[in-house]
Amino acid sequence: MLDTKLKNNKNIYFVNLTAFIILIIISMGIFSIYPNIKGWAKEESISSYEDYDFLRTVYKSNFVLYKELLGQASQEELTGGKIYISSYNTHNDTEDNIIGNFNYELNSWKSDLNNNYKNLDYLVYGDDITVNNTNTNNDLKELVSNGETNNLKNKYSWYMVVKYDSIGLISISNVYGADENIIKNAFSGLNIKEVWRYPLIDENNIKFNPIKNATFIYGIPKDLKYTDDLSRMIDESQNQINVGAVVTVVFTMVCIILILSLLVPYRYGKDVFGIRFILKMPFEINCFAFGAGGIGSGFLLISAVIETLKNRLVQNLIGSRIDKDLENFTITSVNIIVWIIAIYIIFAGVMLLKHIFNNGLIKYLRENILTIKIYKYIKSKLIIYIGNIDLNDNSNKFIIKIIGLNLIITSICCIFWFFGVVISCIYNIALFYLLRKHYRDIKNKFKILINETDKIANGNLDIEINNDLGIFNPLKEKIEKIQGGLRKAVNEEVKSQKMKTELISNVSHDLKTPLTSIITYIDLLKKSNISDGECKSYIDTIDKKSQRLKFLIEDLFEVSRATSGDIKLNLVNVDIVELMRQTQIELDDKITNSKLYIKNNYPKDKTILELDSQKTYRIFENLLINVVKYAMEGSRVYVDMIDEKDKVKITIKNMSAEEIEFDPFDIVERFQRGDKSRNTEGSGLGLAIAKSFVEVQGGTFDIEIDGDLFKVIIIFKK
Repeated sequence: MLDTKLKNNKNIYFVNLTAFIILIIISMGIFSIYPNIKGWAKEESISSYEDYDFLRTVYKSNFVLYKELLGQASQEELTGGKIYISSYNTHNDTEDNIIGNFNYELNSWKSDLNNNYKNLDYLVYGDDITVNNTNTNNDLKELVSNGETNNLKNKYSWYMVVKYDSIGLISISNVYGADENIIKNAFSGLNIKEVWRYPLIDENNIKFNPIKNATFIYGIPKDLKYTDDLSRMIDESQNQINVGAVVTVVFTMVCIILILSLLVPYRYGKDVFGIRFILKMPFEINCFAFGAGGIGSGFLLISAVIETLKNRLVQNLIGSRIDKDLENFTITSVNIIVWIIAIYIIFAGVMLLKHIFNNGLIKYLRENILTIKIYKYIKSKLIIYIGNIDLNDNSNKFIIKIIGLNLIITSICCIFWFFGVVISCIYNIALFYLLRKHYRDIKNKFKILINETDKIANGNLDIEINNDLGIFNPLKEKIEKIQGGLRKAVNEEVKSQKMKTELISNVSHDLKTPLTSIITYIDLLKKSNISDGECKSYIDTIDKKSQRLKFLIEDLFEVSRATSGDIKLNLVNVDIVELMRQTQIELDDKITNSKLYIKNNYPKDKTILELDSQKTYRIFENLLINVVKYAMEGSRVYVDMIDEKDKVKITIKNMSAEEIEFDPFDIVERFQRGDKSRNTEGSGLGLAIAKSFVEVQGGTFDIEIDGDLFKVIIIFKK
């Protein structure tokens, strides 16, 4: 028996050693084909040497290197403030703070050049070429000579010459590896104040000395010696990866691993380290573990592959300053470990499935479902509990005390035989009066509760129950909550009835006004003594009033369908930024006539939402028309769109021409207008339709009022 046990242990050790070796081999094999994956998923690269941030850093370097050049020439330590700031005049800050901040900023530019752009070669010299500043042995001076530059093209992937003349004008020449026009345009928009960005300076309070009579030659070698921001920028531009292709390849690899795992016999697979423990775990825990582990490892796996192919893995894990050999070791180790974890999870899942089928699904579930185990445990404990009285419960203690006291008294009565009968009668009479008193107290409190409840039922919602009702106090609290709810419901109903009355009145007024005009002008047309001009004028008026009546009826049907939910949506991908622009263009005449100035604040990129384009256009149109009608003439209207992570927020703000006296909750009701006299054109349905169309598309529509500032806030979920 001992020999059998030793033999089994040897078999388990052999199985685990074999499994570990196979895991390492498969993981290293997959990692070895990363270059092929990169070739399949590679996208067209974009020149990193035209990047604005890179050119901005080069521009900052001019000031750092020029300062060092002047220091070499004068053989003394010069500060940036002394070289570049010629005059200063401000009351908002002290001169020491300005100079100190500029020197600090110049030092940070120098640190950035020396630490994060170590791969950038440079040569700087003035008119006196005997004094120069360089960090390379390569002869960058060839760029400004008339000789051939093939030697530099063999060494450098990018270079250029920046020259400042005697008055500080900058010129760009000899650009290689990038578009010269792009670089010139970038440099033309830069100046020392723009790159410094100190908040307390402007063109009037501080003057700068320009760089003069200096030439700067920059180059980036093809063979980069250091890992820095520059190398990562170049790697990233040269390693554009198609994520979809990577996901497809990783999914294919996972499927192959799954097939290989299915080929492993169960009798060997269950002996792999940790598998037996997994097989014994409850079914629910395994479902959660494999679900979360599968999703997590899948995300980790795809992220590791993508970041490795983009040469960004080490930067994201450790940081920028790392030795090249250590970087390669880290990349290899992380990818192999991630693949080992993913392969083990797949293998363990396959072994669990084989275990379930080998033992039978019903048997496995009966023995491993945690819910059944908990149910059996509770059931066994419940039987024991039912057989015992919980003496910790207050009601049980009270009942036991009463019964015990009664037992003691009756037992004492039994001792005295005949006299005990008399004592028992006296005891029961006293007990009767005591119970009757307690019963009457409960009855009176219950009667008070019933009377107050009847008053509430008869419509008196303002009564207060101030009596102490003892055991009925919890019920009293519930009734008070019901009373508050009824009061709120009644107030809502009164408000609803009032709004219905106003609705009927408003509908009658808005329908009757154009209809009366139509009837009046038709009667005028029936007269025979009217001229052609008058006839045409009457017909135009009838047409205008009939169109208004038509639009009013159409709006009424529109808001009725939206309110009842009988509305069909044609959902498509809509760029709401472009839709808002289109709405403003089509309403441009009305906006111009109202002398309003619209200030738009849109996201830089397209904002795509799944909406009904026609109804969303109607929302924007109604809101802008509302602004045109009621905004103060000559004022500004602010239209803001904020693209957030899970929603898009649209805000329209305007200053009302008239004092705002209405409630923001009432103005979105049907036939409500900001113009209470109803002298303006319109149906009063604009905001109601807009609100209904927003809500039927799953959004929210709110109105906020601050003095005479009227603000509409729309939120659409992504």
